[in-house]
Parts: sequence; C-alpha cells; structure tokens
Amino acid sequence: MSAASLWRDRVRAHHAQSLKAQGGEERAKDFWSPFVSAFMADPRRANDPVVDRLAREARPEWTVLDVGSGAGRLALPLALRCCHVTAVEPSESMLEALRQGAREASIQNLTAVQGRWEEVEVAPADVVLCAHVLYGVEEVGPFARRLEAHARERVLLLMFNRAPQSPLSPLWKLVHGEERVDLPGLRELLNVLWEMEIYPDLEMFPEAGPRAYESWEGARDEFRRRLYVEPGTETDRRLERAMAELLEERAAGFVVRGAAPLRLGLISWKPA
Repeated sequence: MSAASLWRDRVRAHHAQSLKAQGGEERAKDFWSPFVSAFMADPRRANDPVVDRLAREARPEWTVLDVGSGAGRLALPLALRCCHVTAVEPSESMLEALRQGAREASIQNLTAVQGRWEEVEVAPADVVLCAHVLYGVEEVGPFARRLEAHARERVLLLMFNRAPQSPLSPLWKLVHGEERVDLPGLRELLNVLWEMEIYPDLEMFPEAGPRAYESWEGARDEFRRRLYVEPGTETDRRLERAMAELLEERAAGFVVRGAAPLRLGLISWKPA
C-alpha cells in the first residue's frame, strides 16, 4: 500500500472514531471557536525560535502565503518582516482574531481570505507556509502539490513528529473504551513526499515539554472539547476518573502522565 493510501486510511479512521464519539453528529462548523485564545500571540514577541527561524525566509521584498493561518501567530510576525502576507483560514472566529491582532499592531500589509485551501483562489507568493494543518487532511498529496504550485521560491511546512492531540490518547481510551487512532505526523508526511519525488530539507527544533494546564478545571474543560464529552454524562464521569488516574501536578501546571514528547520539524523545499 502506498504511503499516501496509508495516510488517507489513518485520517479517515480517526475522523470516523471522532464522529462515533459525537453520537454520529458533528459539532458546530466552527470547531476552533473555543480555542482561539490559544492561537493568539504578540506579533512583536522576542525569543520565539519558530518566528526567528521563519524570519530568515521572509525577505523584505517577498510575499508570503500562510495556509491555515489560525489567529495569526505566524502570519502577523511575518507581515512585520516582508512585503505582504495573505492568510488563508476556514474558521471565521480565527480570522476575526487575526484581523483584531493586525489592527492592534497597526499591520496593514495583510489580506485575510476565509475558506478551505482546496477551494480558495489566491495568487502565488514567494513563500508558502503551512503550519500544523496537514495532520487531518485526507488527500495530503494534492494538498501539498497545490501548496507547491503557489510557491515561487520556497514551501515551508511546520509539523510535529506526532499529532498535537496524541498526548490525550490515554485519556481517550479510558473515556471511550477503545484505543485512539492518532492522526499521522511528520514521519508519515516525509514518506508521502518522498513517494511524490519531493525530497525536502528537514530541520528539527528542540524537544518540547509536555503541555501544562494551569488548573484542573481548565484541563477538564479542554479535554471535554477535545474528547467530545458532554458535562454531566457517564462519559464525563469516566473523564473525571481518567484525569484522577493520569493527570499529575508539576511546577508548570497539570500534565498528562507518561505523554510522549513532541518534536517540531520544519520541512522545506524549492518548488520545481
């Protein structure tokens, strides 16, 4: 079986499992609305290793296309360093936060486009950036080809070695009674790209510590959203028991015990 087929089957299995946990009905269309604040950051922040690395690709005269921009964690800092940024994002709540961040930072060289990457019409750019989007894309090959087709100088993909929500898989098993099918990550993407005869450069960032939650209640609220748990239900009671078993308090906050660390990679190549 091809790497692309393995990727597609895994993503479909993950989505089917999520739909089953929701009782067969998908949640609100703008899934990301409750998480917007986690994707916001000061555009002028210093000592951010990802922004500092991407800044080397944002020449003052170049344009950038940020696909899946979220609330602008990367699009806004890049807009301060290059000619123009086009941010493509399907979530209206994320785009509203991006626009707000641009207004507060007096950033005017940014265009926000709402829509799915597979469907929007935007002009090519010198650099095409796609950060933490591909995990859940079924047809990842055509998605990547379209990124490449829109890049004049460089394609940049940011991705963890494992899907960002994979540390919650032990909780999923205790709550829903089955092993979680994790989305694919960086290693699987490399296999797909090599199969497409794309041989990118790869840079790895230092290992990130486990996600820490400031409070027990804050962790529970996010776990409910991520694991599709309604308050006051039997699954909610199982979640409480799972948290008592797996959540431990450290100096930084509450973390999931035994969660495997995440390593961020930057995949980059010059389009043909």
